[in-house]
Amino acid sequence: MRHETRGLPADWLNGWLAAIGVTVLVPGVRLCWTDDGVPSAVFETAQPVDLPKVVADALPTPETLARSAIARRLPGTEHDFGRNVTLAAFRERAVLERRAGEGILAALVSDLRADLKPDNLEHGAFDPPAPRGETLWSRATACAQALATADIAQRVRDTFNGSGRRETLNGLGFDARRFPAGMHAARDVYADPVVELLAFAVLPLFPTRGDGRRIRQRLWTDSSTRRGAFQWIAWRPALDRWAIDALFDLPPRDVGRLTLTKYRVIPYQPAARADTTRAYFAERVP
Repeated sequence: MRHETRGLPADWLNGWLAAIGVTVLVPGVRLCWTDDGVPSAVFETAQPVDLPKVVADALPTPETLARSAIARRLPGTEHDFGRNVTLAAFRERAVLERRAGEGILAALVSDLRADLKPDNLEHGAFDPPAPRGETLWSRATACAQALATADIAQRVRDTFNGSGRRETLNGLGFDARRFPAGMHAARDVYADPVVELLAFAVLPLFPTRGDGRRIRQRLWTDSSTRRGAFQWIAWRPALDRWAIDALFDLPPRDVGRLTLTKYRVIPYQPAARADTTRAYFAERVP
């Protein structure tokens, strides 16, 4: 069964991430893109299903997030997991994550340069700074709480149709579309919690890596403040999450054969050194 979702266009980084997030949360779902000028996500399922309902049932909830390895506080742990992650806290949470198989810890921080900053490990590009020291976990939890009393299946359906409702939220903290038109500051920002939670679900596919000298999140080729440091494609064949994971490691010549269009990030440039605002706009690669 084919499910077209005009609300998740490929030229929107968070929409692209959210589309992949559906394949992570719902086993067996395959993703491809329309061949429109701006491709949008198409999901394929082996059997007829109410996909928005299935996705709604799979979205992270405040309760499931409270048990996550990146929760600020967890029973039985000694260290809080705040914005400044210590090596001791990382090691403690890594043990828990290995048991649960969650995979989110490496999407936030890396211990590959812990000898340089053992009291404040380096964060990945998809875990940018946020006002008041908010963490990726607390931001995701705020999105889940925004849906707690909603008809979540209808909210997912609206998002897929392109009429998703935005809440007064910072979301995960890197979506350029959370700014009202003409405004470039992290206040009075609006995000669709459905999109943000789907994007959160896919982050384990983007672990932070390093060679002892520098840290890069998967597919990031340079500093997150540099134009084009992250590039992504809309692809032709319908792929499940495992094939998408493999796609990210293909050499450029092979990726090119599957590509419909390609995009790259244009980072928001903070107005001042103390400005914690982060956002990634996008442009099509010629």
